[in-house]
Amino acid sequence: MRRILLVGGGTAGHVEPALAVGNWLLENNQDISCEFVGTKSGIENELVPLAGLKLHLILKTPMPRRISLGTLLWPIRFGIALLQALKIVRTSDLVLGFGGYVSAPCYLAARILRVRLIVHEANAIPGWANKLGASFAQETLIAFKATANFGGNWASAKLVGMPIREEIFAIGNLSKSDRARIWDDTYRELGLDRSKRTIFIFGGSLGAQGINDVVAQVLPDLLKMDFNIIHAVGQKNKLPSALPGYVPLSYVSDMARMYVASDLIISRGGAVTCAELAAANSFALIVPLPIGNGEQVANASDLVEKGAATICLNSEFTPSWLLASVGGLVEQADSWNRTRGANLAKPAAEIIGKLVLENLASETK
Repeated sequence: MRRILLVGGGTAGHVEPALAVGNWLLENNQDISCEFVGTKSGIENELVPLAGLKLHLILKTPMPRRISLGTLLWPIRFGIALLQALKIVRTSDLVLGFGGYVSAPCYLAARILRVRLIVHEANAIPGWANKLGASFAQETLIAFKATANFGGNWASAKLVGMPIREEIFAIGNLSKSDRARIWDDTYRELGLDRSKRTIFIFGGSLGAQGINDVVAQVLPDLLKMDFNIIHAVGQKNKLPSALPGYVPLSYVSDMARMYVASDLIISRGGAVTCAELAAANSFALIVPLPIGNGEQVANASDLVEKGAATICLNSEFTPSWLLASVGGLVEQADSWNRTRGANLAKPAAEIIGKLVLENLASETK
């Protein structure tokens, strides 16, 4: 039995792609076991046990972004995390990393122990942990073609796309009759008027407070404009009261149906979200979260380039802007939904899974 360590704790953007690859490996090879490395505070504590995988926890060691007491303590915390990672990695055959807080210690542990390492960068702009791992990994993989423009190891990285759940990957190739069936079933379940245009608004698993605040202010006007609103507010945010035409949800477990049943989507620009939008062939307004080095704007660039999205910067996303723009956005969405082509997303979970198997096979030769 070959032991694969999936590394990528912190957010769903790191965890879900790892689980998609793990699921493919377990379904297609009986001689492989998959385990996960994360932190005690990340969403992996919910998602990994649900997937039936063993979860190892190490100390969370984010890179300090400014000088503080935490900066002085960071080398000590990182050293502890590295020792924990060495214990976990020691008996593994391959480490498959997706970035995030736990990745750097695990990457260094793989280097020290000479365990094969594959790094997948989910964002268009690489994070520091994956920059480290890419400098000595056996394989470096990217989800967005723009990442290759950073040169160095990224110039020769393999473009494999983003591993996403199979049910979402399948949306883009649904027949019109299947789309209509899913659409009708979803509207019936949510109690929405099928004749109205529907806007689906979400901000990831934790929600987006900035988007939620704008929606709360313009909701009465949007309902007067005869839109249905499906609003995923996030698990940690207070759930608003439902209204005729307005369905608030804490969390959406079946995103595939929501993509199919929506005319326009308003969301953040996380890497997984952009990959799912591409696979679903949906039209979206992307409101990038202004964090890090601007990766959410870069993540959405492929969608914008092919006409499947438009961007509104977070600082410009105001109630007045949304009310003035929503009519034109729905018209753009209608045009896209009428003319969209076939799903061009790559089956990334399968591609990465096969690369893992190839690496394991080459190790035994």
